[in-house]
Amino acid sequence: MENLECPHCGNALANGVAVCGACGKEVADNEVKNGETAPPALDQKKPGRKNLYALLVVVLVVLGGAALLIFTGLLPNPLAGGGATVAIVNGEKITRAEVDQKLDLYKKMTGKGGQSDSTPAGKAAAAGLRNQVLNSLIQEKIWVTEAAKEKITVAPQEIAEKIGNVKKSMNLSDKDFEAFLKKHGMTQAAFEKRVEKDILISKLVAKGKQEKGLTQDAWLGELNKRAKVEVFAK
Repeated sequence: MENLECPHCGNALANGVAVCGACGKEVADNEVKNGETAPPALDQKKPGRKNLYALLVVVLVVLGGAALLIFTGLLPNPLAGGGATVAIVNGEKITRAEVDQKLDLYKKMTGKGGQSDSTPAGKAAAAGLRNQVLNSLIQEKIWVTEAAKEKITVAPQEIAEKIGNVKKSMNLSDKDFEAFLKKHGMTQAAFEKRVEKDILISKLVAKGKQEKGLTQDAWLGELNKRAKVEVFAK
C-alpha cells in the first residue's frame, strides 16, 4: 500500500481518501503521492506562426477588409512589383510588365535602346515616352474590349492572309520573316496577336461607319466616352 501525504498540511493519508482528516481540505487523486507533487497537466500546444497569421487574416478581413491586409503586408499589394496593375480598362488590367514590354519593343524597333539619359531632361523624356506607351495601351485595350462588346471576331484564316500579305509586301521568305521578327524582339505568336488586334480594330472602325453612319473620329470618340478607364500609376 502506498503512503500518501496531504498536499496542504503534510498529514499522512490512507489510500483512496478524498478529504484530509487533519485540515479538512479535498485531496485530488493526481495531487500528491509519496510526498512528491504530481506533474501538472501539459498545456495545450501553442498555435504556430502560420496559424496565428491565418487567424489574423480572418480578423482583419472582418474588421478592415483587403485594404488593411495590404497595408499590414499580409497580402501582396497589386500596385507593387512587375505584375502591378497600372490601369484597368473595361474591367481588363494593364500591368506594369506590359508597359515595360511595349516600351522595350518600341526602343528595339526605333533603335533607341541605348544607355539611358540620367539628366533631368533625359528623365523627363523617358517619363513622357512611358506615358505615351501607357496611353497607347489604354487606347488599344478600349478598342479591343469594345470590339468584343460588338461581337466582332477574327478567324485564323484572316490572320494568316494578313501575315502573308506582309511577307509579300516586304519580299520576305518564311525564314527571312522569322529572322526579321527575331531581330526586332518579337515571336511569331506575338506578331500573330498583334495582327489579330489590328484586324479587330479595323473591323470595329468599319462597323461604326457602315452600320451606325458615323465618321471614324465620331465613332471612336463615342467608344472612348463609354469606356470605363481607371489609371493607378504611370
